[in-house]
Amino acid sequence: MTHRRKLLAAAGATALGAVLPRMAAAQGTAPFPSKPIRIIIPYAPGGTTDIVGRRMGQRLSDILGQPVIIDNRTGANTAIGADAAAKSPADGHTLLFTNDATFVLNPVLFPALSYNVQRDFLPVAPVTYVPLVLVVNASTPAKDMKELAAYATSRKDLGYGSFGAGSQPHLMGEMFKRLTGADLVHVAYKGAGPAVTDVMGGQVLFTFPAFPTIQGHIASGKLKVLGVSGDKRLALLPAVPTFAEAGFKDMDIGAWYGFLAPAGTPHEVITKLNTAVNTILANRDFVEKNLSSQGMAPMRSTPEQMGALIRSETERMTAIVKKSGAKVE
Repeated sequence: MTHRRKLLAAAGATALGAVLPRMAAAQGTAPFPSKPIRIIIPYAPGGTTDIVGRRMGQRLSDILGQPVIIDNRTGANTAIGADAAAKSPADGHTLLFTNDATFVLNPVLFPALSYNVQRDFLPVAPVTYVPLVLVVNASTPAKDMKELAAYATSRKDLGYGSFGAGSQPHLMGEMFKRLTGADLVHVAYKGAGPAVTDVMGGQVLFTFPAFPTIQGHIASGKLKVLGVSGDKRLALLPAVPTFAEAGFKDMDIGAWYGFLAPAGTPHEVITKLNTAVNTILANRDFVEKNLSSQGMAPMRSTPEQMGALIRSETERMTAIVKKSGAKVE
């Protein structure tokens, strides 16, 4: 089973009750939730993580009967937001919504993190798998990945864009260099938007945004997509091969998003939150409008399955980082 299928294999595995259970905490305290829920997102507003997190937050508010507050805490490759979440009260009223860069890549690439995923967090629920795509300027003289490799290796003045040292695009770009022998310069941006803008402007050769963020640029003809992560082609881009199909399987790094809670959060609270998330993802209308229409796949799973996924993906990313030679300062 491929790693993406493992990411999605939990779909439908969780038996959902018709009604969310009402759970009273021990010793007569108020049932959860008893106050507004804060969702920390370690990215700036407007990106894929923020958009998906906000849409999930709106539905969680409806289900749980409390306001949901989005708290964008950016910086240090998501470590600032993760640290803030880890140090929050473990009562379920503060959650971290992020992608696997925070809880898989960061621990592999940054040995001195202020947080420890295994020690400081409990998995709540994954939400969605988001494919990353390789995009180039529409005028780039390359129709596929092999032609791009030939073009890149014939030049000495080219760079590729990432969304910061240690991000998925950084790792994918270093793997492209290793696989092709291209002499490319890594240019780290503060987010997907500036990197994509510079690809369209010709300042860098390519970058790897999440597919939903560049749909408009593809439709307008400003960008070309040459490859996509995952073990099957995107239904919205049926002519674009996966990295594996194109002969670059070691670049197959996507992004998956989910909720975590501070360690020590009661089991019954984790269960209630997981059930609420899975209830949202069982809603076909929500999934079609907010995920499938943008190339994203829902992931319904238990907290235990999410924990196993984090461990297996950490092992896989450790091997890829070693093979790519990617380093962060």
